[in-house]
Amino acid sequence: MININNTAQDFIGNNLKLARILNGLTLAELSEAIGTSRQYIHQLETSSRVPPQEQLELLANHLKVKKEFFYVIPTGVLDESSVHFRSNRTAKQSSRVQAKANVALFIRLVDLLSKYVNFPELNFPSEDQATSNTDIERIAENARNHWELGLGPIDNMTRVVERAGAVTTTFSGVSADVDALSSVIKRPVIVRNDAKDSPGRLRFDIAHEVGHLIMHPDTVTGCKQTEAEANRFASSFLLPRSSFVKEFNAGTRMNWKMLANLKERWGVSKAALLYRARQLDLLTESRYKSHIIMLKKYEAKKEKDDYLIKTETSELIPNAIENYISAYGKTVTDLLDELHVNVEILNQVLDFDINSYKSLERSENIIPISRFQ
Repeated sequence: MININNTAQDFIGNNLKLARILNGLTLAELSEAIGTSRQYIHQLETSSRVPPQEQLELLANHLKVKKEFFYVIPTGVLDESSVHFRSNRTAKQSSRVQAKANVALFIRLVDLLSKYVNFPELNFPSEDQATSNTDIERIAENARNHWELGLGPIDNMTRVVERAGAVTTTFSGVSADVDALSSVIKRPVIVRNDAKDSPGRLRFDIAHEVGHLIMHPDTVTGCKQTEAEANRFASSFLLPRSSFVKEFNAGTRMNWKMLANLKERWGVSKAALLYRARQLDLLTESRYKSHIIMLKKYEAKKEKDDYLIKTETSELIPNAIENYISAYGKTVTDLLDELHVNVEILNQVLDFDINSYKSLERSENIIPISRFQ
């Protein structure tokens, strides 16, 4: 338990800002809710003022956190070079801020669980910066070789990156204009947005973020060039050139049944298959555009046969939480207490309901293994 002395040295204003953003509130909305001014809340968030104990409790209750949340020392700063946004050029600033706040809380969860479980060692290949499409094709092939994936379809993209030491999750409540993002603070974090419900698109988004993590470490991304490079990597990684050119039969007219079969086999959308065919000059620009127009006309934003691809979910964090509860005799309440948040806030950064783990909690007459360690 954190000792709250209510001094400027103890209270960390940025934690108040984090809690406010996690709740999707503006300065004005929070100030109105607790009966104060926007300027005063800003002063609290910049740590130029410290709230009295009574007001601290009011803030905690309204923001669905515990008072101790405001006194946690941050372990890292999410700056522009450490967070890669999918579709960063089109995403609103408020959407990016909301997503970064969720990442910050998720990193706190990972740090907490790291005290109880051993996550896989980091095993991402390092590469020189790509200067051409040929370089990107080579980097993608090297990544497949590094992880011993061969040149066939990848069964579970999420499992590949988690075995390499990254942690993944899906955020709810973040604007749809943020497709996905990744962070390189401590351990790589890859986030998908559940507003995008295409399983093939989600797999492509993960591969896109892997491209950033491998090709753009410590680089500010989001420009047209870095996004194009990450897209090229994702296509090359999911659909290796040597295999794809043998299976994609352009013909004189598009064989949509063939395309659906490739979608099921490789686990990517038909739009991604067409995109890859154009990259490899298996389709001319005019034919590619014509097929995309046809696809959008009849299948709109969601392809009708998305059921062919299994929707992937994270495994590393759920397994870590299961171990936290089962091996150490902990409870969901313990986890919430250690993070200093309530269940609603934590569920925002998970792709499962944390309450579902209550069934694993031990009865009081069982002695947890941690007592003997």
